[in-house]
Amino acid sequence: MILEIVAIVLVILFSLVLAVLLIPFHVVLAASISQSVRKFDVALSWLGLTLWRRKQTEAKKPEEKKKATPAKRKFSIQKGAQILSSLLDSIPALSILVRSIKRALHIQSLDANFAFGSGDPADTAIIAGYLWSFAWILNSVPSVSISFRPDLEMIGIDGSIRAEARVRMLFLAIGFLRAYSKKPFRKLIKEVRTR
Repeated sequence: MILEIVAIVLVILFSLVLAVLLIPFHVVLAASISQSVRKFDVALSWLGLTLWRRKQTEAKKPEEKKKATPAKRKFSIQKGAQILSSLLDSIPALSILVRSIKRALHIQSLDANFAFGSGDPADTAIIAGYLWSFAWILNSVPSVSISFRPDLEMIGIDGSIRAEARVRMLFLAIGFLRAYSKKPFRKLIKEVRTR
């Protein structure tokens, strides 16, 4: 009798873990930035239930002069070189991780509309050219719509972004375990955590 109950509990736990890995999570991100207000909204749902939601609205305050504060961490060239060396050694593991993220993440829609200006018309035009070249590449994806408008008189950025994506945890878990099985990747994680 006790073994049957334990077996039923194990089957339920196994099926729950399998459901979490196979059924995709739905992520919605909406943000808008203007000269006076920033709005931010993120929601994570699974099977139609909202598991986590965060809304934040903040008004921009006039900038005050900040006093220089001394850095709490000291930069060590030796530690930076070790991290860079570990990063270069773990490139094959990182490529496994990137491929698994690519398989796990499915962008359903991405809409971005921004107006920006640097105060100088020439600089704004140069930045607009670079942004349009990147936007053209991204807009070749059917579910992506990105547009940038240069504003020659404005200094700053105004706009909004809305993105919806599905994330399947199975591919992320498999990719992370495959990457973690490589010794250089484990060494990189250890060095970054101890920094």
